[in-house]
Amino acid sequence: MIHSRMIVCLLTALLMASPLAAETMSPEKDYAGTGFYRDQDTLPGAVRYYRQLPGGGGGLWGLGPARNKIRKSSFKVDAHEDVADFSPEIRCRKCHLQQTKDLHGLRMGITCVQCHRSQPVAGIFHYYSALNPIRRHAYVCAKCHEGASPSFASYMVHEPNPISAEAREGFPLLYYAVWFMLILAVGVFVVFLPYTALWWLREFFGKLKGRA
Repeated sequence: MIHSRMIVCLLTALLMASPLAAETMSPEKDYAGTGFYRDQDTLPGAVRYYRQLPGGGGGLWGLGPARNKIRKSSFKVDAHEDVADFSPEIRCRKCHLQQTKDLHGLRMGITCVQCHRSQPVAGIFHYYSALNPIRRHAYVCAKCHEGASPSFASYMVHEPNPISAEAREGFPLLYYAVWFMLILAVGVFVVFLPYTALWWLREFFGKLKGRA
């Protein structure tokens, strides 16, 4: 009886000390917020937590933001493979001007190659691309945003102009919310500026009468 208990205790101690046990028992939160993930989290087949989701409707009951239409080139190791007369020396903004007019580019001065840094530039849905949704948070976002999580990496980086037709189609909630606020602001100014001016004129002429 004593020997069997000793054997059980010994096996338990060996199991607890093994790397497999450490990997299995360590909670996900121990490293989920660091921005750095283990190799087995980003290898083919390890999509238990983070899956590629090309296409599909946006969140918030379909009001956006929706994913842009996924091109076949987004799954290639070289996204420009089928682009005629493409050269790595060509500046990105020549073909992707709209993508440079976002928060990262205009306000922070982030260049394209700081995120799309592979050569050749891989499509974002190519499995080993650093921008693949299953590893984007750790391999790209965490370079500047320490502790970036998968949820953080779901931010729409190349956000459209909020009052454009593109926003109405891809992010209707933003589009209508911005128009609502614009109409509200303009309406307030249209109503209250004349009201304030008339009030001031009344006070002004009242003082003139009082002096007379």
